[in-house]
Amino acid sequence: MSGPLNTPSTSSTWAPYPFLIATIVGPMAVDFGAARGPFGLHGEKGGWHLTHLPTGALIGVAPSIEAAMDAADGIEGIWDWSIVGRPEDATMKVIREALRSHGVTSPTDYPAWKPALEIAA
Repeated sequence: MSGPLNTPSTSSTWAPYPFLIATIVGPMAVDFGAARGPFGLHGEKGGWHLTHLPTGALIGVAPSIEAAMDAADGIEGIWDWSIVGRPEDATMKVIREALRSHGVTSPTDYPAWKPALEIAA
């Protein structure tokens, strides 16, 4: 597997931070995002996108920025988010349940949890 797509933010609070997201055509820049540690946020049609910065993968879509921030807080201790990879299935179930408790959904029409180069191939 290749290296990280983004470097996690060193900020302990949400702050402006440009980053890349994984898309079906390869990495795409998010110029007006915010980040805290390994999580990125940006508003897009349909809600606020919560991104795993090391992979650029979509974690989920929240109905509000507050819900996205709360969801990041809720899943932070479940897995080592500095890893360039995907959580194991059992861990992923726990993460999805925590996300659901904050109103965050995982849409099926966006690439999620795949390295950017694998998606573009």
